[in-house]
Amino acid sequence: MTMLDRMRRHRSWLKWSLALVVLAFILLYIPGFFRGSANGAGLKDAVATVDGRDITVSQFRRAYQRQMQQYRASYGANMDERLLKQLGIDQRIVQQLVEEEAAVAEARRLGVTASDEEVTQRILAIPAFQENGQFIGYDK
Repeated sequence: MTMLDRMRRHRSWLKWSLALVVLAFILLYIPGFFRGSANGAGLKDAVATVDGRDITVSQFRRAYQRQMQQYRASYGANMDERLLKQLGIDQRIVQQLVEEEAAVAEARRLGVTASDEEVTQRILAIPAFQENGQFIGYDK
């Protein structure tokens, strides 16, 4: 008897076995599949939560890419990303995002605000944005 003949003869048993394997993959490899989140998605899109506000995976990715660009600009295009991961760059980026969100939460709690004019004046005063004492960031 060939293998195909055996598979045909035990078709119902094979279907149940396959269904069990698929269910096992769903339960083991898709965490949160049966847990809903507040936004209706099955998976939570947060790397951390500060004062009830999520720091999302996309925020982490943007910060990670910015950091990688800075390292490549400083140390060359052949910067080894694996080395940076071994040095814990991802944990440092999460920590930085948590600290920023905590500072924003504390400012919100204290009622600290800044007007558009105050922000503009601070930016205009930054020496890195000046050339010969004049702000160089305006579009012409």
